Amino acid sequence: MNSPTHPSSAPRTCRWRTWLQARIPPLVLSAAVAALTGCSLFLPATPTPIPTRATRISATDRTGTLVVFLRGRGGSIEDFEKEGMLAALREAGVRADTVVVDAHLGYYFKRTAIERLRADVLQPARQQGYRRIVLVGVSLGGLGALLCERDHPGSVDALVLLGPYLGSKARLFDKIDQAGGPAAWSAGRDPRAGGVEEQIWIFLGTRLAALPPTWLLTGRSDPYARGHRLLGGMLPAARVATIAGGHDWATWRALWREACADPELFPHERTTP
Repeated sequence: MNSPTHPSSAPRTCRWRTWLQARIPPLVLSAAVAALTGCSLFLPATPTPIPTRATRISATDRTGTLVVFLRGRGGSIEDFEKEGMLAALREAGVRADTVVVDAHLGYYFKRTAIERLRADVLQPARQQGYRRIVLVGVSLGGLGALLCERDHPGSVDALVLLGPYLGSKARLFDKIDQAGGPAAWSAGRDPRAGGVEEQIWIFLGTRLAALPPTWLLTGRSDPYARGHRLLGGMLPAARVATIAGGHDWATWRALWREACADPELFPHERTTP
């Protein structure tokens, strides 16, 4: 989640934007920053509807379950298939259709990622008859999954957070610890105050009990492990898994394979042996 950087030879306006990005969480930067600094954000286009890549178990019939994947900041929409995340479902015998959503950083900068997810993916899925939707977010996508539940509660039936970005400010985590935890720290705070890092912890501190069943899957050496440990202490132990590894596909792939075998996460969607 580090902000984009530019060569030292970049124009003065771009260097000024880089200075701003280093101090303002990327998700709360709006397109106005580009206008104010006169420098392009160098982000991909954000078409409507948001691009997706869907796969179905059957060419003629839908299953009752849809697994929706949200990508991280880097990479591409193809990564979930390339990294074996879709194959892991099939290998575990999970009967579920899938859709990968190309919610790249540009949508977050424009603050349209969650609305596009809801309008272009989740609502149509319900209209098509999917009874159960599992939202899986990797890194930035993990944050997006939580923001979706914050802004549109009840949109999905389960959350799976793989190495989610939950903030990187040591000072924020120090304050939460000193207050006695997220619930105490968030009490009485404006849920829209501050940047997205503060907002997500106000949400978790005040509305965690209202979340759908949520799995947190992380590597011990993940650079965002402090936030993971904090959230992990708030969730049922059976839904928290940590293994040796970092903020990478090898770690997430191993964790996801285990999650696919979890009968609580996929209780009815198994193929007959």
